Amino acid sequence: MDSSYYYLKNEDSVRFFKTNSRAITFTNKINDSTGKATAYWDRGQFYYYFGVMDSAYFYFDKAQKGFARIGNKKRAGQLLLNMAVIQGYYKNYTGSEILLSEAINDLKDQGANKSLYFAYNNLGTLSRNLKEFERSVIYYKKAEEYLKEVDDANEYPSLWNNLGLVYTTNGEYKKALDYYTKGLKAQRKLKSEDVDLEIKAMLIDNRAYAKQNLLDTIGIYEEYLEALMIREDQELYAGQSMSYIHFSEYFILKGDTSNAISLALKSKMVADKINATENYLESLKLLADIDLDKALDYTKEYIKLSDSLYFVERGIRNKLARIRFETDEYINETKTLNQRIFRISTITGIIIIFLILISIIVYQRSRNRLFRQKEEAGKEIYKLILNQQQFFEDGREKERLNISRELHDGVLGQLFGLRLSLDILNEDDSKESKQKRKNYIEEIAKVAKEIRNISHKLNVSSFVTVNFKVILEELVNQQKVHGLRVNFEIDEEINWDKISDDIKINIYRILQEALTNINQHANAQLLKISILRRQNTMYLTIADDGVGFSSDKAIGIGIKNMKSRCKSIGADFALSSKLTVGTKISISVKIK
Repeated sequence: MDSSYYYLKNEDSVRFFKTNSRAITFTNKINDSTGKATAYWDRGQFYYYFGVMDSAYFYFDKAQKGFARIGNKKRAGQLLLNMAVIQGYYKNYTGSEILLSEAINDLKDQGANKSLYFAYNNLGTLSRNLKEFERSVIYYKKAEEYLKEVDDANEYPSLWNNLGLVYTTNGEYKKALDYYTKGLKAQRKLKSEDVDLEIKAMLIDNRAYAKQNLLDTIGIYEEYLEALMIREDQELYAGQSMSYIHFSEYFILKGDTSNAISLALKSKMVADKINATENYLESLKLLADIDLDKALDYTKEYIKLSDSLYFVERGIRNKLARIRFETDEYINETKTLNQRIFRISTITGIIIIFLILISIIVYQRSRNRLFRQKEEAGKEIYKLILNQQQFFEDGREKERLNISRELHDGVLGQLFGLRLSLDILNEDDSKESKQKRKNYIEEIAKVAKEIRNISHKLNVSSFVTVNFKVILEELVNQQKVHGLRVNFEIDEEINWDKISDDIKINIYRILQEALTNINQHANAQLLKISILRRQNTMYLTIADDGVGFSSDKAIGIGIKNMKSRCKSIGADFALSSKLTVGTKISISVKIK
C-alpha cells in the first residue's frame, strides 16, 4: 500500500494502478478492513487527480463506509469532506451541504482542525453560491477559528479572497477591498515557494474589480494586467476568461467600446474552449450590453444556454443536518423555521421515495416483459429456421397428395366396381369360367393392394429437419471475420433431433452472447469452443485468450443473461477469468 501511495504522489499511473489493485486483492484475502479502506481511498485520489469525478466519488464512498464500520471517525469525516467537494463540483449544493454536515459531526473532537477548516470554508462557498451572504460570512468566520488552531499561514490568502468574494457578490465593495488587500498582505509574508500564484492572481484581479466598482480607477489597469500575465504564464484558462471580462468592463467605464467588445469576445472564446459555462454566460451578457448591433443575437444565445442548464433545487435544504453543528444561539433563532423545513423535507422525501418505488416497479415489469418477448422471439426465429426447408417441399407434397387422392378415389374405385361385376358373373356354374374369373379377381386384388400401398406411402409426411450442427458451425465461422483464430470441436454422436427445442434455442443464444462479449471486450486472438457429450450430459466450453477481468468487477448484463438462460433449462453455469490470461465459460446440461 505504501508503494501504491508513492506511485500516486509521483504521478506514475501505470504502476500505481497495478500495486493498488494488488493491495485491494490482498487486503480482501486477509480481511484487513483498515488496509482495504486505505487502498480504496488511494484509488479515489487517483481518479480525482485525473478528473474522473464519478469514479473518484465511488471509491471515496467505499473507503468512507469502510472507516465508518471500524469506528475511525477522523478518516471517515475526511472522506465525507472529499465527497462533498465533488458534489459541489457538480453543483449539487444541497447534497454537498448534507455531506459536509456529516463530516463535521465525525471530525469534531478528533483533533482534525485543518479538515474542519476546509469543511466550514466549503460551507461558506456553498452559501455564497446560494446567495445566503450572512450565513456565508458566519461559516467563513468559523473556518478562520479552526485555521488559527493549526496556524497555517498559507491558507489565509485563500480565506480572505473568499470573504472578499462574498462582499463583492453582495455589492459591499469597500469590505471586499479590505479583505482582498488583507489577503495580498498575508501572501507577502510567505516565502516565495509557498505563494499560490492562482490565489495571488485572484486577489489582484478581484481587488482591482472592487476598486473599479468604487470608481477608483487609479492603477487598476496595471493590476488587471499583472493578474492576466500570471494566469497566462500558469495556463489558468478560467482565470484568463475572468480577467478579460473585468478588463472589458474597465474599458466600458473608459468609454472605449471597441476594446470592450474585443475583450468580451476573447473571454467568450476561452470559456467556450474549457467549457466554463458561467464565464461564457457572463461574457454573453456583457456583449449583449455593449455590442448593440448583435445584442439580440447574444441575448437569444444567453437565454437558450441559461434555459438548458440544470440548477439544483435550492429552496428546500436539509435544515436538520445543520442542527448538528450550528451554534446554540443560531439554533434557537431558527428552531421554528427548522421544524417547518423538516416537515416539508419529510413529505418531499416520502413523495420522492414513492415515485422511485413506482419507477422501479414499472421498470422491472417492462424489463420482464421485454425478456419474455425476446424469449418468444428466439423460439419463433428457431421455428422459422426449422420450417425453412419444409417450404421447399410444399409443391412436391401437394403433387403427392393429388396423386394419392387420384389413385385412391379414381383407380381403386373402378377396380372395386370391376371386382363386383366379376363376382356377379362368377355365378356361372361353368367350372372353366369360374376358374378364369377367380384368377382375374385375384390379379385385380393384387393391383388394388399395390396401389393402396403406394397411396399410403405417398401420404406419409416428408418433413426434413434442419441440421442444428450446421447452424452452430455457421455462427462460429462468422467469428473469423473479426480476425479470430477459432478451434471448434463438436461431438458427432450428439443426436440433435432428440434434444428439445428449448435447450437448442438457449444453447444457441448463450453461444451467441458469449461471442458478442468476446468481440466487444476481450481483444482475443484465439477462441476455443467445444460441445461434447458424456453419457446423458452435454458440455459446452467457450475459452478465449483475451484481456480477462478481475473478480471484483461488476458482472455485466450479458453474463446475467447467460446465467438466466442456463437456469431456465436446468443447466449449470461456471465462469473463470484472469487479467491478461483470458476468460472461460463452462456449461453442462442434462439431455436424453
